[in-house]
Amino acid sequence: MRLLLNDRCSVMPWDAIDNVVFDVGNVLLAFQPEAILRKLLPEHESSYPALTRCIFQSPYWAMMDRGAINGEEAAAMMSCREPSLRPLIETVMRGWNDCLDVMDEGVEALEACIAHGKHCYALTNYADLPFADSCRKHPGIFTLFDGMAVSGRLHIIKPDPRIYRRLIDEYHLDPERTLFIDDSAANAEGALECGLQALHYHTPGMLRAFFR
Repeated sequence: MRLLLNDRCSVMPWDAIDNVVFDVGNVLLAFQPEAILRKLLPEHESSYPALTRCIFQSPYWAMMDRGAINGEEAAAMMSCREPSLRPLIETVMRGWNDCLDVMDEGVEALEACIAHGKHCYALTNYADLPFADSCRKHPGIFTLFDGMAVSGRLHIIKPDPRIYRRLIDEYHLDPERTLFIDDSAANAEGALECGLQALHYHTPGMLRAFFR
């Protein structure tokens, strides 16, 4: 298997790439469970470890991302682990999507790609209704894409190879000339396995340095 693109190149090889595919969470919108809990439940800090385990680390979150259950169903299932926390879990599940701050570095990378004439796409693990809500809240980001593959709509989550192939096939992408950016090492590896170029975004400042 070949190396990640950022392990082979110190800066973006613009002439070698036609398409750039962006993950959303922790690339364009900050998805940090503790920050979400602090915004929604500032008076319940002692419950953060249990809430993190019951909500963000539970299999029900992945099921929601895959479109197998909706947010209300997920909240009810999550509450089975800690019934006493049900009101707090329901508060988080109602409000988490409003707590995602825009990541300027990721948006700047997206804008740089467009300025260089690249086609840009989103490939994200995101429940359908929350994703649609984020598109409405951030039109300055999501209207820039030429296409999207969203797990909650396709009922497939990264790093399942089928979701990468759906994006490739639907938009007729040449994998060799397509770069995928994700904060998850497993998802970047999944892209490599499907023949895409990949960049694992793991350190603040990486994208600014790479897309300069």
